[in-house]
Amino acid sequence: MSMFFADAPEMLTLSAPCPWRRYFARYFDFALYSLLWSLAAQWGLRLNIGEWNVMLKVLSTIVGAVLMVVIEPFLLHFWGTTPGKWLFGMEIRTPNGEKLAIRTGFYRTWQVFTGGMGWDIPIWSWYRLYKSYQASTAGELPWDIDNGCHIVMHERKTKWYRVLMFLFAWLLVLAAEFGISLYADLPHNRGRMTLSQYVDNCNDMQRYHQWGRIVRPDGTLSDDSSTQGQFITIETKQGEILTPENAREEQPVCTVETDADGYVTAVEMHVEMDVEAVGYVPGTDVKTMMLYAYGLPHEKLSLLSLSRDILSDRDSYTRNLGSLTVTQKIEMKGLEWLGPDNGEDNFLVQTNENAKDAHFALTFRIEET
Repeated sequence: MSMFFADAPEMLTLSAPCPWRRYFARYFDFALYSLLWSLAAQWGLRLNIGEWNVMLKVLSTIVGAVLMVVIEPFLLHFWGTTPGKWLFGMEIRTPNGEKLAIRTGFYRTWQVFTGGMGWDIPIWSWYRLYKSYQASTAGELPWDIDNGCHIVMHERKTKWYRVLMFLFAWLLVLAAEFGISLYADLPHNRGRMTLSQYVDNCNDMQRYHQWGRIVRPDGTLSDDSSTQGQFITIETKQGEILTPENAREEQPVCTVETDADGYVTAVEMHVEMDVEAVGYVPGTDVKTMMLYAYGLPHEKLSLLSLSRDILSDRDSYTRNLGSLTVTQKIEMKGLEWLGPDNGEDNFLVQTNENAKDAHFALTFRIEET
């Protein structure tokens, strides 16, 4: 089989097994196909595939497989290799040294996904990978034999620089995936925005992050919105069981201010509530929505620009976010925050059993300065 590379002595036909090179090359390619889907899903379709959702995970696997089966035959036909195989110095050729026909490439790739990767089904895919490893160490793999092709390598042993190339390329893929998700976490309307653009940002964030609220055209919350606040039974550090009775869930009140030209100059949320026994402060998700939909896109910043103190639900503060001023004012009467040992930041409890008129109020505002 080596005779058809007599004019290229640096090329060698596969005479020794290379299962690990093939494995890492395959999954690097699959990561690239998944990256294309991630870009289309998060930026185009506005699907938050980064969230743990079984259906989205299944959809991502299916789309990744479809992209692999569609794209790879063309790579093998025109280029003779794939990005992953190229990194490890491998190519796919017919016995006479030609590149694969598109149809042959399709059949080969389909066999790789169904037989080698086991349809990417948990447990079954591990078994198929193990069987593929055994077949590779024993000789050629079924999808190469059935389609009359061979793996061709530049060197029998992996050179050190190819390992470095692979690691660097893998880091680039991870960085690209992170960048795609980071950009998609914020809406498309950026810079100074009109009221309609701000509302569009808010509802886009609600859908993308599945927060469950609806924002009206005037910037207020719809009555159909979920309050995202709840009252629960909880055990204090002293072992006391607090079970609220007749507690009320309060809907945050949102307002938007605009200038004479119709551009938003400030957004504000106010919520107050009487607390009986223990309460979970509603509206913390609305604060996040305002930061995502107005604060960060107004300054064309990413989520990495949010400091811990701006995200605090406990403290009153005034902070600068680029050219904006972010203010939070908290007023409490007869209440204290449940200690951090309970693992939650925004639970309120009465200071004693006989506390009367326990009250909480929070005002959150982002404004141009």
